[in-house]
Amino acid sequence: MKKMLFGLVLMMASFAVSAATISIGNPTVTPGSFYLGTPGYSNSLLTDTQRTDTINSGYALLGGSLTTSWVLSSDVDASFSLGVSGSGTSGMNSWTVSILSSGGALLASGALGSVFENLMIAAGDTLTAVVAGTISSSIFASKSYTASLSLSNIAVSEVPLPAAVWLFGSVLMGAVALRRRKVRQVVTAA
Repeated sequence: MKKMLFGLVLMMASFAVSAATISIGNPTVTPGSFYLGTPGYSNSLLTDTQRTDTINSGYALLGGSLTTSWVLSSDVDASFSLGVSGSGTSGMNSWTVSILSSGGALLASGALGSVFENLMIAAGDTLTAVVAGTISSSIFASKSYTASLSLSNIAVSEVPLPAAVWLFGSVLMGAVALRRRKVRQVVTAA
């Protein structure tokens, strides 16, 4: 009896516990025209809440634009803050960060080093963080930069348990009570 009730309590608790994750995917590097070499990235830090990538643009013959984007996804409805910073190439103080919805609508924008507060993501949906700027044409200028994305203040939207779970629990408890009553009647009759 006690084992059965304990199992019921554990089952009910398992519905209430959710392993919420917001994940940041690998970056996509898109250089403008007239580049030599293949753009890419290498990852130097990857945790549940932070990602740091070194982005290599290749060599910009005439200078040019460089866009790097990361897709954020979630398995639950959640709100969070996202900090985006970068360093390493000249002129990065004028680079921009944009946060886009899955449909491509602009949700927020700012400069590198910005923290975007109260972003919302639905279960199964995505957001995209885009860092864009210009690489110098100087042969002495850096052709790579380091970008860090940090998640904080993650708050999961609570999802109520469906009524069927509570009904199942009450039926199970009733069945246990009836069985107990039947056992008592058999014992007293003997």
